[in-house]
Amino acid sequence: MIKFFWGNLLAFLPLFIFAACSYKLGYPEAGEGFFHLRVKNDSMAPILGAKVDRELRKKILKNGTFILVQNQEDADVSIMVTLSNYTDSTEAYRPEDSLLAAGLNLGISAKIELRDQNGDIFLEKQVSANASVLRSESTRLPEESSSLHAIAEELASEIHLSILNQSW
Repeated sequence: MIKFFWGNLLAFLPLFIFAACSYKLGYPEAGEGFFHLRVKNDSMAPILGAKVDRELRKKILKNGTFILVQNQEDADVSIMVTLSNYTDSTEAYRPEDSLLAAGLNLGISAKIELRDQNGDIFLEKQVSANASVLRSESTRLPEESSSLHAIAEELASEIHLSILNQSW
């Protein structure tokens, strides 16, 4: 009888612990907030701002935690992303490769500012991203659209994660 009691107690112990802690399965619930997003391109890549804006909007909408609004007056929080320090350099993958067998390494930095309804900054963060792009043929450079798309996706992921990981 004593073995039966201890066996049942150990079997139901996790249930009691989770019930006492109000544990819930699934994603943590967060209140939906109204966000206004603006991407400013101060880099030397001409269309990178539009690509980062589109990729970041897709990630925010897919997550579903925030609602994007067009007017800044309707938003609880305003996000300003400023792109800067775009770099591109050749990248060889083996020492015996010539420059014809190389690809491109792209880098970009972004400054993120989150402002409340009064315009006061409550989060300011710097993020960066790198992406490597291979040549399709040894005599051609990588396509500019695919290389900029790769760096835009990487930077949008970094920005999205830095916004989601804040406790505000």
